[in-house]
Amino acid sequence: MRSPNAQSHAGRFPPNLPALTFSTDLSRPRILSAARVHHQGMEIKLPDALAKLLARPGLTDLILNGHRHTYIDVGYGLTRTSNPFDSQSELSQLLIDLGFQTGARIDMAKPLSDFMIGSFRFHAVLGHGVSAGPLVSIRKHPNVQVKLEHLAEVGMLSQRQLEFLQGALEERQNIVVAGATSSGKTTLLSALIAELEERIICIEQIPELVLREPAISMHERPANQEGLGAISMQQLVIEALRMRPDRIVVGEVRGSEFGVLLQAMNNGHRGTMATIHCKSLADLPSRLLLLGLLSGFDRSLTEQMVRQSFDLVLQLERIAGVRTLTQIGRFEKNLDLIEVAA
Repeated sequence: MRSPNAQSHAGRFPPNLPALTFSTDLSRPRILSAARVHHQGMEIKLPDALAKLLARPGLTDLILNGHRHTYIDVGYGLTRTSNPFDSQSELSQLLIDLGFQTGARIDMAKPLSDFMIGSFRFHAVLGHGVSAGPLVSIRKHPNVQVKLEHLAEVGMLSQRQLEFLQGALEERQNIVVAGATSSGKTTLLSALIAELEERIICIEQIPELVLREPAISMHERPANQEGLGAISMQQLVIEALRMRPDRIVVGEVRGSEFGVLLQAMNNGHRGTMATIHCKSLADLPSRLLLLGLLSGFDRSLTEQMVRQSFDLVLQLERIAGVRTLTQIGRFEKNLDLIEVAA
């Protein structure tokens, strides 16, 4: 069964760029205008072989370890494929060019960067003392909103779980979606948002959620070359509280924004949702305690605020290549989790 993330549409784009159109006409050698964007006279170009890999039906991930090793995931785990680059320098220069054109800085002084091109999220690493060569991890996101019904059709949810989640949204329960890397956290969060027609303010590191009005997205901004102008996730959550939200969504909680989010929920912002990276429900309490420490909370305060804030935990796992909602839990005393029958 194909993963719900396994879609081949090109589409969603950063707010400062118009849409990109990916072509699969690879008749011209080496460099092809496979992805074009007209923005102040700018045109993005991808190598034809890379564009062909990105156009693979069912693509969820493409990983390039330098110019020799390439892996692709079309919904069933990583498998090796041909590498589209002739040298490390060719791949490094492409990353620098793409970063420049999308407004993301990546160079010798800042060799790590995240940026979006269409519905593809690029995580790029140049060598420059960080690794032996350039590394690229590309994640493909759906360019249309996936609804809970779609996830049930592909086996991510049962019909009973779907109805349970719809009821939880209607009751404005606060929900945390937990899971390991590539378990489907963003996909499920997007589907939950798609059930609602409210002013949802989504806070993300980079824009990955597929939204429709009146939902909006804000994402953090790194500092410039002088070390100025950074805007953090914590600051964005504070600003979102002043923007008359019906709900607040945090794409992934990783640091001190956790404390601000807990305070918002305790102050009555119902229907809040977030994702947290976690292998299993058993590991979630220790993960939350760590986030509490990063937010300046002691153990007792973290336990109290989490218990009062989050109503449901949705645990996702990837089993035999299929992303699945395996458990739904509620917090009890001392952050103990009990499974909810759904």
